[in-house]
Amino acid sequence: MSWPSRLLSKLIRFVGRPGFVLVLLILSLVGLPFVMVNSLASATVKQMELQADEISTLATGIRSYYADNVVARLQQADGQAVFTENYREVHGGIPIPATLSIELGALFDSAHSDGRINYAFLSDYPFAKRDVPPLDSFEEMALQSLRKDPNKPRIVSLERPLFRSATYRLATPVFMRPACVTCHNQHPDSPKRDWKVGDVRGIQEVTVRGIQVDGFGQIGYLVGYVALLGVVSVGAAATFQRQNKMLSVNNLRLKEGSQREVGLSDKLRQQVQELSLLGSVVENATFGVSIADMRRDDYPLIYVNEAFSKITGYPKDKAAGFNCRFLRGPDTDPNTTAEISRAIQEGRSFTCELVNYRLNGERFWNRLTIYPFGGKPGKPDFYVGNQVDITNIRTLGQAAVDRLASLKTPLDNASQQVNHALSMMQDMQFCGNDINLNQLDLEKFLKAENGLLAQVKAELEALTLIASEQDLSDTAEI
Repeated sequence: MSWPSRLLSKLIRFVGRPGFVLVLLILSLVGLPFVMVNSLASATVKQMELQADEISTLATGIRSYYADNVVARLQQADGQAVFTENYREVHGGIPIPATLSIELGALFDSAHSDGRINYAFLSDYPFAKRDVPPLDSFEEMALQSLRKDPNKPRIVSLERPLFRSATYRLATPVFMRPACVTCHNQHPDSPKRDWKVGDVRGIQEVTVRGIQVDGFGQIGYLVGYVALLGVVSVGAAATFQRQNKMLSVNNLRLKEGSQREVGLSDKLRQQVQELSLLGSVVENATFGVSIADMRRDDYPLIYVNEAFSKITGYPKDKAAGFNCRFLRGPDTDPNTTAEISRAIQEGRSFTCELVNYRLNGERFWNRLTIYPFGGKPGKPDFYVGNQVDITNIRTLGQAAVDRLASLKTPLDNASQQVNHALSMMQDMQFCGNDINLNQLDLEKFLKAENGLLAQVKAELEALTLIASEQDLSDTAEI
């Protein structure tokens, strides 16, 4: 293992220690108040931004509506109303847009008794005789920036002093409209009379201050809650250590169990290999193998090997699912089939030879062996059958019998001749010298008898050789 891998392994073990986890938990709890304060501050800032945008949009809409739909329309219609900044002192007076904005600011300020939200309409060109406070640094900067780039939608400022509420300031431009240009350029109190449509007259400013929290309010409850969490966490860590020990013990047991499972898996794999080998042997055996399911109705075949199909002519798809009685035919001995049925009912093994028929109707001799498998004694779940084609054996055996039958007459004749010769020998012994026997005839007779016996002996040896060769062939096939 390389040194980076060893270092990573040590680091993982160190980080996974219960003590380290406990320290990390305590540090997290200590930092919880700061995280909460920061989250609350961020939420407050978002709320202030939303409020400032809403107020600015409202004020801009009111002012635009007033300028476009009141002042401008009255100018075009030569109305009797008079629009002036001191409209209260003039009969039929209507406030001009700047006056409306200023008075709307007072309305916004009075709507919030805590002074948290303020609205103001500000300009560096106020009308004469109007008492206005001077612009501060933010307001001057915002006004200069907006005049330099009229396309800029807003100027914002966020002040977040430590342990004090935040302040959010929003400044948006106030543009000169056609009605405003006419009024300001002709008004006697206007300090600037060369305004053009689209010039930045001033700014409208919305100031939103955060909620005041004196002495952090209910911080004592938060500290108490954190202390409670600390106590609970320490208890949880102790419990975790105990559980860790238990898990270690269980892990050791699981490891031992895993090792046992590996051993069992190896044994199972070996058994599977053995079963696969046995299956291959069965499938490629030279004798037929069939398996019948005794748990199903009519005991159908569920498996036959290639040798079965070769012997019977029935492929697997035509043999599986059917009872093996489809092999029977006219010459099948009913007594033998009855013995087979009786053996199956009794749940025992049985061997016999019987005539069966192939798929093409051809007749053959089958040496059948059946034996039970599975289940319980007397009631097996399966029956395995082995089939061997012994047609050639049966045919050659019958031929040998026929050949021996054909030798019956020569053998009888030879027997008669031998008996006759024996009788003559006995007569010769009794008669002695009294009988004048022709020596040449006797030798001729004995030679003839010896030739006949040699012929019979040759025939017997030939039959023996044929039977021996057939037995060897039969043994090789099985």
